[in-house]
Amino acid sequence: MKYALILSLTFLLLTGCFADKEPGLSVLNNPASDNSSLPRLFTDNTGTVFLSWVEEDQNVAMLKYSSFDDDSWSQPQTVASNSGWFVNWADFPSIIAKDGKPIAAHWLDKIPGNSYSYNVAISRFNGSWSDPQIPHDDSTATEHGFVSMIPDTDSTFAAIWLDGRNTAGREHHEYSDAGKAMTLRGAFIDQNSGIIESFEIDSNVCDCCNTAIAKTENGLIAAYRNRTEDEIRDIYITRYTNGAWLEPKAVADDNWEIAACPVNGPAIDAEQKNIAVAWFTGAEGKARVKLSISSDNGESFSEPVIVDEEGPLGRVDLDIDQDKIWMSWIATIDNETNIQVRSYDFSGNKLATFSIPEFSKNRSSGFPQITPHKDGLIVAYTDISGDNPSIKTAVLK
Repeated sequence: MKYALILSLTFLLLTGCFADKEPGLSVLNNPASDNSSLPRLFTDNTGTVFLSWVEEDQNVAMLKYSSFDDDSWSQPQTVASNSGWFVNWADFPSIIAKDGKPIAAHWLDKIPGNSYSYNVAISRFNGSWSDPQIPHDDSTATEHGFVSMIPDTDSTFAAIWLDGRNTAGREHHEYSDAGKAMTLRGAFIDQNSGIIESFEIDSNVCDCCNTAIAKTENGLIAAYRNRTEDEIRDIYITRYTNGAWLEPKAVADDNWEIAACPVNGPAIDAEQKNIAVAWFTGAEGKARVKLSISSDNGESFSEPVIVDEEGPLGRVDLDIDQDKIWMSWIATIDNETNIQVRSYDFSGNKLATFSIPEFSKNRSSGFPQITPHKDGLIVAYTDISGDNPSIKTAVLK
């Protein structure tokens, strides 16, 4: 077996920004203003990169976005703003796009009188943003969030989310009851007319780990943290084939028993028949980040690659381009927290590793994001080292 040469580069931060003289790294100034956080990245079918973020002015939150094409960012646009949003470090808005234009965005609306109850709001773009629509059909004052969306057909997109309708009125001693569990639900949505079909995907899942969704050559595939009656919370996938979601199955049997939600979900991406899933686990009392690869559209997955077992915090992201897998996570190296970005081939061999140091492990630093751009990668994250949070972006090649 040929082992790829590992390129390990440590990039310096100068006054909160990357040094731009290191090989392979370019500072990418972005249009997000001060007091911005919660970046999300999405690369559409044309290769255009979309960055969304939340800006806060006193008690008003604004969801903004910009597109990156021809090596420059467009003027930022506002999707929506409100003082009644649920703004959270782990459960944050997103935007998806196609043909160089946005097609949908989501955020979370608080339910009045309930601090931790909120609805998913999805707005569709057709030259202007539509009034938001709630994709779930219940009216319970419970949690609905951790949304993942992806374009499906020329005129439709899919959304999945964690849905707490069955948790309404749940007492503490009922937390592990299957009938009172958080569920994974989803919908297909027409860009012009709205919701076409909604469905329950899994009736018992982890309460607050992020979800992920990708499109393979055989249809959609979703990844999420499952939950059994014995409190085993491993990463599962399910595929949408021939008009139905198939029986969920574990990517790997970590057997992580934990009677609480770790707020640390998976990432997934697909390129033709190749699929990769990255995740964090604390099984056997040891923190690890893992990667598993499928070469048959998710029918089976490889034995997991141990990406990091030296005390990582997780918060993974993952993207696939034509010849490699990119993934990111928050690592601890020599008692310092940093963002690790690494590429793998489709056999699970390491190719290159980049380290972005001096990243805060505090929850307010959120989930770093990566997305393919040309022959490299764009990275975005929240910097909380200054008086106000700000979004940093860079290009890795």
